[in-house]
Amino acid sequence: MKLGALAKAHPGSKLHGPPDLDILGLSYDSRRVRRGHLFAAWHGVQKDGLDFVKGAKRKGAAAVLSDRTPPVEIPWIEVANPRAALADLAAAYFESPADQLRLAGVTGTNGKTTTAFLIDAALRKNGKTTGLLGTVETRIAGRPKSASLTTPESLDLQALLREMVDEGVTHATLEVSSHALVQERVRGLAFRAAVFTNLTRDHLDFHGGFEPYFEAKKLLFTRHLHAEGHAIVNLDDEHGALLAGLLRGPRCRTFGLTPEAQIRPEDLEISLEGARFRCITPEGEAFVHSPLVGFFNVSNLLGAIGALIALGLTPDEAARGVSALEGVPGRMERVDLGQSFAVIVDYAHTDDALRNLLDTLKSLQPKRLITVFGCGGDRDRSKRPLMGSVAAQRSDLVIATSDNPRSEPPQGILDEIAQGFKNHTTPFKLIVDRREAIEVALRAALPGDIVAIAGKGHEGTQTIREKKLPLDDRLVAKEILKALGQAGGGAHAHT
Repeated sequence: MKLGALAKAHPGSKLHGPPDLDILGLSYDSRRVRRGHLFAAWHGVQKDGLDFVKGAKRKGAAAVLSDRTPPVEIPWIEVANPRAALADLAAAYFESPADQLRLAGVTGTNGKTTTAFLIDAALRKNGKTTGLLGTVETRIAGRPKSASLTTPESLDLQALLREMVDEGVTHATLEVSSHALVQERVRGLAFRAAVFTNLTRDHLDFHGGFEPYFEAKKLLFTRHLHAEGHAIVNLDDEHGALLAGLLRGPRCRTFGLTPEAQIRPEDLEISLEGARFRCITPEGEAFVHSPLVGFFNVSNLLGAIGALIALGLTPDEAARGVSALEGVPGRMERVDLGQSFAVIVDYAHTDDALRNLLDTLKSLQPKRLITVFGCGGDRDRSKRPLMGSVAAQRSDLVIATSDNPRSEPPQGILDEIAQGFKNHTTPFKLIVDRREAIEVALRAALPGDIVAIAGKGHEGTQTIREKKLPLDDRLVAKEILKALGQAGGGAHAHT
């Protein structure tokens, strides 16, 4: 593609260089630059992209995208916001693949992954060729790809959407993070269905407060809704109700357990086998029988059904489709080797998500509930004592351990979590090593107990300082259960 044509893709850009220069690719990472690439240089959280222009040129970069004059002589496109500009340039370079897809987007603190999996499963059940981009995995026409960010950078996202179109995908479901919305990663995308799950304490270190966090989430609905699209909003959530009030009109559908919600359950039954209910929608009723457990999963089911109707499915097609999903990796996932107690691995890493998880497990009436969890380093510190208090209120034994400590001293994180134990009598242990913490919990478990291992879910690594070390809670639990002789050790308990 010619440099001049790329420059025209972003309003307000100014070209410094020959418009007929051939551009053979785009990159925002100097390590991935190849001959003929345009290198996008922006201010990162810790580094300035302009510092890498010399290296990019040595690797063959033909041009630069920046808001300031490059430090070396090279053709460049001058823009006010390089992140926004890269999104426009990437869409032009890949020939606007999003325009050929029916998009569903899911945002919120908790429930994004499960809701996205439900939408994707139902679309596939109804014969659609689908794409899925999210926290756990990216999947294109049934082919899985590993996921690094919940929502990829705009260049990577446009490349994936192009790949989807080329492989015959017609419907794509995206988890849309607040970071992605603020950083213009989904710029130019128009969603036929946009779901708001909830808003609880998370990422406040990045956004600087709760209200900026909400303002970021709102962008999916105020800036990225297709002209024929629908907002699907959780009326049970305080900020969802606020958002529904702002968006009111025929293009906003509400869901929730409250009778005022347009998409709601009737005759709801929640048991060890999952959830059963009649789903009421403006288009009619349908019956849901899902193996997903807990009230929070009922909410996820309702949000997914609302999105699916917005995408053109009937209520019955949507209900049968979501009922077909058996589970989501690392979300209320059982580790079952036949032991006499239940082991549940879940991604819950906020106080609200941990509360929902433990309340659900308590409702299964275990003899005891043993909880293992931690908090990530270099992230919002205010939630640490809150999570400690939530765990202590609902558990019979709590073991606080490392999550992804990153650059922080792990013991310091545990000490902050322990502040939440002060007003509770629940016994607790602070164990830095996560493998050891899981082993202590499993050794303590007795027949009829439930052991909840929370915080990392599907993740297969643990980040300590600059290193990502192999660690998967599910595999660790299996190894320890086998070593303890618990494999096939007794009847399944309370699951």
